[in-house]
Amino acid sequence: MPSPAVKLPICFRAGSTEVVFTWVGDRWTHAVQLANGRRWHSTEGSASLGCDPRWPPSPPLTEVSLVEVGSRGALLGVGLAGRSHFSLSVVACSLRGDTLLFEVACRIHEPAGWLGSTYHGDNGPICLEAGFSPSPPATLSWAYRIGPEGIAAVPTTPVPASR
Repeated sequence: MPSPAVKLPICFRAGSTEVVFTWVGDRWTHAVQLANGRRWHSTEGSASLGCDPRWPPSPPLTEVSLVEVGSRGALLGVGLAGRSHFSLSVVACSLRGDTLLFEVACRIHEPAGWLGSTYHGDNGPICLEAGFSPSPPATLSWAYRIGPEGIAAVPTTPVPASR
């Protein structure tokens, strides 16, 4: 039986802040590294938080790619868990140098359990939870920045309900 294709790490940078996506098992995991040595890594799977596998601690990304958006680069990822589909974009934050902006969306088809992004750093876990969960089917979104100021949630505009 042929061995699966090797998936090389994918790096994206905003000034001196870098995110590196690495293939582990059946999904991409990532870590954000600052120039001063601070580091956060995404929490993957379901066992670490005792979560329902349909609602993992971080978006389960199965495809990640670098793209050009106008004159700027971006990193895009997609994946799924249960019947829910996830998408992620990472860009350099236009308002803050050395900062990455993460924007996540999840299309749900059943009432959502935990939904968000979880990281581990020097001070333990950081959970960035999606906002209000409308009745399915619906799309939930959340956003956050990671840079020299740490990790901070960014307010998002709710996605209009659609059937």
